[in-house]
Amino acid sequence: MSNINNIDEQLICDYLSHHPDFLLKHPYVLLDLDLHGQSVGLPNLALQQQRLLREHNTQLKQQIAAMTRSATENEQIFRLLSECQRQLWCCNSIDELAQKLAQTLCQQPNIVSCKLLPYENKFAELKQARLQNGVYLGRLSQQEQRIIWSQEESIQSVALYLLGDNAAPDAILAFASNHAEHFAPTNDTLFMQEFVTTLQVRLSALA
Repeated sequence: MSNINNIDEQLICDYLSHHPDFLLKHPYVLLDLDLHGQSVGLPNLALQQQRLLREHNTQLKQQIAAMTRSATENEQIFRLLSECQRQLWCCNSIDELAQKLAQTLCQQPNIVSCKLLPYENKFAELKQARLQNGVYLGRLSQQEQRIIWSQEESIQSVALYLLGDNAAPDAILAFASNHAEHFAPTNDTLFMQEFVTTLQVRLSALA
């Protein structure tokens, strides 16, 4: 006879899933089950099932709310970037372009700075550390921040985009946020990558 301790718990779960009326046919089994936790009493399986369903329903509501917020934010970003793209073609100098970008893109919530900076040698170390792939979203050390922003500015997270060829960049597009989680490595950059491509074309035309 096999040792009962060696029975795979998953097999039991699978069996009960395929025989949901098992405990109804064998109610005596419930008498031997400890359905009372140390902190929360569970008088019967129906209450346990209700609790699990409520928790699952709460999780689904939270997921739907998060997806709705994300969709709203994406729509706002798309509209703002589309407007900014149209304005790019009205700029006749890089300085005018940088000013227009700052005025338009800083309209986004939690964005405190937007800078378009011609590439200089002082950015080489930052490029080597953060922009190997041409894009960086996240946090910078204070020393790294001071390469782009003054020490007085309140910066919690940044987004950096390298414009031009990686070996010989033309410029850096830099965003700063006063919110630590606003720019994170997991953020979707699809809209921004399209915008950066358009910006590169305009920079080349003004060069």
